[in-house]
Amino acid sequence: MKSRRRRPFLRPRALIAVAAVSLVAGTLGLSRDVGFISRVQSVEAEVVGVESLGSEEGFPLYRATLRFSPTPGETVERAAAETYRPTAVGERLTAGFDPRNIDDIRLMDIRDRWLSPVWMLLFAVVTFGIAVYRWRNPAPDPLDDA
Repeated sequence: MKSRRRRPFLRPRALIAVAAVSLVAGTLGLSRDVGFISRVQSVEAEVVGVESLGSEEGFPLYRATLRFSPTPGETVERAAAETYRPTAVGERLTAGFDPRNIDDIRLMDIRDRWLSPVWMLLFAVVTFGIAVYRWRNPAPDPLDDA
């Protein structure tokens, strides 16, 4: 008895194209954030204000104002970069800032927007893997069953 499996909707070449686009987008996005990632200094911060920015992308965005000490004896308040992570006034959390630009402070949370390029790169790797698997193990042609 012959197999009745249908051919996959996305064939290996299409999957490779999707993975290549994801790889380029992820690489460009990550290269934009590499400077921050290489210089980031972690600090304990206290949330002193939260601004809700709505949900343009389907998920609500927030901008927290943080109080932290970049150097011993110095305390500053800065608005952090937009994030998907909801915060509450009085919450203590880990934040990262660029010592060259103290205004560039971001919540160090897996849900943050600046980590999106990493997710794009992971998607590209998984999609390439599926493409290689389908290339090596092609589905039978349904016309051969007749």
